[in-house]
Amino acid sequence: FVIDTPTKSSEVVVGRNTGDIFKFEVDVEFLEGTRTFGVRFYEDEDKAESYQFVFNTTENRYVFEKKPNWPWPANQNIGLERPIDLIPGKKYNIRMIVDDTIATIYVDGVALNARAFKRPGESLSLFASEGSLKVTNCKVTTGLK
Repeated sequence: FVIDTPTKSSEVVVGRNTGDIFKFEVDVEFLEGTRTFGVRFYEDEDKAESYQFVFNTTENRYVFEKKPNWPWPANQNIGLERPIDLIPGKKYNIRMIVDDTIATIYVDGVALNARAFKRPGESLSLFASEGSLKVTNCKVTTGLK
């Protein structure tokens, strides 16, 4: 599927009732001009509260944060980022493993670990802001496998 959102942020829920142990894998490509994209997990869809890994295309980095991150700091995320060359049209493989409070994301094999102590909900989604994100090979696995 494609998330096409030229003037705002949009998301697509790819999993509900994930529980506290799950794995997520996806390939993504973004178009030129896309501001940000990312993965949200432990999301409460009604309150729009979650944790997220955000890829900022203008800063060539991805970061872990809470959404919303207020009252500041709802999540102290200093140092929870990785540099990455974000190139429009390039395919990136994202794998994420969540085991209770530990979330590990791998982007083309480079890992970032973070802690998510509160669990607002159990939804998993992909999002994009001011651009377009092509999503392929999207798979969610729950429980111990």
